[in-house]
Amino acid sequence: MSKVKLEIGEVARIRLNRPEKKNALDLELLTQLRDAVKEVSESEAKVAVLSGEGDTFCAGLDRSLLFALTQEGTENLPEAIDFVQDLIYSIRTLKMPVIAAVQRYAIGGGLQLALAADIRIATPGTVFSVREPDYGIIPDMGALSLLPRLVGDGVAREMVFTRKNLTAEEGKVLGLVNEIYEDLEKGIEEYTQKMLSVPPHVFTFAKEVIERSWTESLLENLKSAKEAQIKCVEETLKLFRKT
Repeated sequence: MSKVKLEIGEVARIRLNRPEKKNALDLELLTQLRDAVKEVSESEAKVAVLSGEGDTFCAGLDRSLLFALTQEGTENLPEAIDFVQDLIYSIRTLKMPVIAAVQRYAIGGGLQLALAADIRIATPGTVFSVREPDYGIIPDMGALSLLPRLVGDGVAREMVFTRKNLTAEEGKVLGLVNEIYEDLEKGIEEYTQKMLSVPPHVFTFAKEVIERSWTESLLENLKSAKEAQIKCVEETLKLFRKT
């Protein structure tokens, strides 16, 4: 049985499919997820949704993989870290918006998958948690960069240093969660519909400028926005000429 389900249409659905293990991330699942993200990147999908089958979004790294990474020395560690970091980067840099649809738990690596998305929606009471320090390691799949942007530096440090959990409700106040839905599938449908009427190139250029804003000065980012706007107008004119 495939550990990642993939459906591609206007909306690309990537589903973690290891519900009997709370979608814990083992090497096979991570490899299939990498391949699915690549396929989505080459598609004409306008929006991508990352979700988990069963009652939990993702419980983090599988214990066997975690044990291997923390107990068997560091000889193969750089390659393993490169693998998961490349996966996170490929999700974060998809040309279309990525929605993480999260239920019950997003723990450790599961939290970091959700952070890689552009938008996070969740069911009431969903728990977001950093758990890597319990095993003597740090989160290395983007949390130390992306989490402070969303919840603020102080809260991010607290989540790492004390393993403080955030609920979906707390996350919505802080900016980690965009919307809360009792029915997650209904929420996915509602949220994707908001985006499908927008020309895809708008997302691509907007995402690029937003990402650059974290490393550019205001003046530099205004220049980036100007360059992106020119490209947007060119693409919009092409659409008008086709109609």
